[in-house]
Formats: sequence, structure tokens, C-alpha cells
Amino acid sequence: MDRDLSTDRRVFEDEQFTLDQCDSCLVPGYLILRLKGASTSLGWLSPGTDHALGAMLSGAVSAIEEVVAPERVYCLSFGEIEPRLHFHLFPRTRALLEAYWRATGTAGEPVNGPRLFEWARTAVVADRPLAAGLQGVEAACLALRKVLRA
Repeated sequence: MDRDLSTDRRVFEDEQFTLDQCDSCLVPGYLILRLKGASTSLGWLSPGTDHALGAMLSGAVSAIEEVVAPERVYCLSFGEIEPRLHFHLFPRTRALLEAYWRATGTAGEPVNGPRLFEWARTAVVADRPLAAGLQGVEAACLALRKVLRA
């Protein structure tokens, strides 16, 4: 049985990883992949873990592409606020890009992914309407869960 999607953003978990919809930014399909354990660097992963991570990243991005249909999926790892190794998988859809252009007056300029990412993390939040053309977070979580189970 599926969990309550209004409070649970977990779309996948196994013995090595968790994959959750970001709870602070409501871009559907914006997932955070966390390694279980205390790893803080890609360079320190064991050969088995690094291969599993590659497969997990690939599978998660494929699921996002299938469910959300973005033009790009940004993959970011900072480790500033949370030092444990984790990755932000951020779907940049056409609808999100157009909302960014409207908000920033930058239509026609080359897309600056890091700026768009930071804008979305502060603009696409609770109590603000989603950009036209974006599905709801709960629907995306349900669909992602189904794809990742297959």
C-alpha cells in the first residue's frame, strides 16, 4: 500500500540509498538522492558503492525524464548545509524555464542553470502557485514511485 503522499516524499529506498522529493522546493520531480552512511566524498566511495551510485543516479534520472519530461535534469552536489554525500536531481522543464524568464526578465539569454536552480528554490515554494504546466508534487511522487518499482 502506498504511503500518504501529502506528508511522505520518499519515492525510493534500499539498503544503500534514499530518494526523496525535495520538501522545501515544490518543483515536481526535484529529488534528493542520499547515500546511507557517513560518506562525504565521491572519491572515498568503495568500488561497489560507486557502481551502485552510478546505477542509482542513472535510474533516478531516467524516472524523472519519464514522469516529468524535462528538457534537462541538473545533477548537483554541494555538501555545504548537509555534508553527507547527496545529490540534487533537478528537472528543468520548459514551463519552469518560461516562469524563470518571466520572473527575471532574461528571456532570450542563454540559460544559466545555477541561477535558475537558486531562483526555483526560493520561488517555487509552499503558498505560491506552481508555474502553469507543472504537475503537482503528489502526482509526481506517485508516478515516480511506480516507475522506480518497475
